[in-house]
Amino acid sequence: MATNLSKITFAIVILILISTVVANGMLGGRTEVADVKANKEIQDIGRYSVEEYNRLRRSRAANSDGGLRFVQVVEAEKQVVSGMKYYLKIEAFSKTSGDPEVFEAVVVVKPWLRSKQLIKFAPSQASLQPV
Repeated sequence: MATNLSKITFAIVILILISTVVANGMLGGRTEVADVKANKEIQDIGRYSVEEYNRLRRSRAANSDGGLRFVQVVEAEKQVVSGMKYYLKIEAFSKTSGDPEVFEAVVVVKPWLRSKQLIKFAPSQASLQPV
């Protein structure tokens, strides 16, 4: 009887954990990051994205232009994967033209490995909205 009670208790605990994860939208779904402009972690990941883009671009082309200068992350979503996957919209200036542009970046962060990986960095179809 004690064994059956232990199994039932274990099953109840597992069900509570699963329902909590699903209710919080943490089971693989994207969630919007609130107050992006004041979020230091998100801004640091955006800065990393631009720096990594510039580094990769320089390594591929010896005569590449000045690259991009990070301004700010303007939108962000996150998704629990094997780590945390961030979907960012980043405002950056072209160092050659000086014009502001919006870029989309995808970065996977695995804190326990102290790793960040830039998965995607490309111009966005969205335009900058006046503030």
